[in-house]
Amino acid sequence: MGNLFGTDGIRGVAGEYPMTVEFCYRLAEAVFAKFCTSEDRKHTILIGKDTRISGDTLEHAMAAAFCSCGADVKLIGVVPTPAVSILTPKFDASVGIMVTASHNPFLYNGIKLFDENGLKLSEERENEIESINAAPLLRKLKVQSMGRAEYVPGALDVYCDKIINSFKSFDGCGVKKIVVDCANGSFSAIASKILKKLGFDVISIHDSPDGVNINENCGVLYPDVLGNAVREHRADAGIAFDGDGDRVIISDRNGEIRDGEQILAILAKSGSSKEVVSTVMSNSALGQYLKSVGVELAEVNVGDRNILEYMQLKKDVEFGAEASGHIIIRSHALTGDGLFAALKVIEQRGVENFLFRPNPVVSTNVFVKNRLLMNDKTMQDVVRKFKKQLEGRGKLTVRMSGTEPLLRIYVDGENKEELQKIRDEILEAAGRLL
Repeated sequence: MGNLFGTDGIRGVAGEYPMTVEFCYRLAEAVFAKFCTSEDRKHTILIGKDTRISGDTLEHAMAAAFCSCGADVKLIGVVPTPAVSILTPKFDASVGIMVTASHNPFLYNGIKLFDENGLKLSEERENEIESINAAPLLRKLKVQSMGRAEYVPGALDVYCDKIINSFKSFDGCGVKKIVVDCANGSFSAIASKILKKLGFDVISIHDSPDGVNINENCGVLYPDVLGNAVREHRADAGIAFDGDGDRVIISDRNGEIRDGEQILAILAKSGSSKEVVSTVMSNSALGQYLKSVGVELAEVNVGDRNILEYMQLKKDVEFGAEASGHIIIRSHALTGDGLFAALKVIEQRGVENFLFRPNPVVSTNVFVKNRLLMNDKTMQDVVRKFKKQLEGRGKLTVRMSGTEPLLRIYVDGENKEELQKIRDEILEAAGRLL
């Protein structure tokens, strides 16, 4: 992977490289050069965004570049990320773009790219875009060959109808009154409407975005907020999203939270697939539970794109998930959809019981300047030693973040004191190399 793309697109502080007007214009030129090579038709680009204040600026920078290259641009406004994935092929677009920094604070923004089928780009295609972006570009058109940009206000209705039409009835599911935490993000305007049309009594919170309050003390990163709201309103369940709506957590009536791994277990138990997929950061108790119900757990590198790539290779794998709340249900969409996943769990009465209890976890994120730290043999030897120590009893994963300059250490097992000691020795080894 090059220097621009992380595990989920390009991300940074808005107004600073790479999240500048100049860079986004240049990126759009590179994306056009990669995806719009056919000259026998007018290419269409679909652009959505979340609610952060910098979205308008970056969206219009990219739209201007695409139009100057000769493409038409459909601006679909504030939408959840899964809507971009679903609508890109419906609009016969060559590329779908979501301007979002997902769960990050409003100061950040980012770019997620989807191909003509609604798939996130492979690492290979990202690298090709980076190579084009580094080369001098060159497309100068006559005025009459330039593209047009237009708003498509009805586009979101197509997505909403798809959700509503996917479910017939929730009678007998055990959930009538539900709290929904929209994280002041992409689902703010539509989650409550969809849920009410499906027959729920809805209490909607954090649904008043002002450009700077996205993910602020709300959403998936603040599960206690959701749990407390469910208890306060005496609701039957609660769901919370991140800023762009591709992640979800679920609360039962007692305020206890189901994360992405619990959701994956619920879906796996109720489904017909004999294999599901998560990441190397999954709790070892998840794999043990799934094995007990006859389902195999495959593990891939962190990132929902890697999960989907595995699902594309294994056509019989219907469900994939990360603990963070990315839940991919292949038959619905080619990316995570927080609302759809939550509704599938409710439909299966999945908020009633915990299917497994995760092992104790010790995790730490440490700021590091050296992104090649894990290439050092000393670090590799230390990690290898502790993985062998935990074999059959737990799990150790040490990796560099794909979106931030952080070393991420994750260790789970039966004895928390042992886990803390392992974490501390890894930190000590890393400290000697910084």
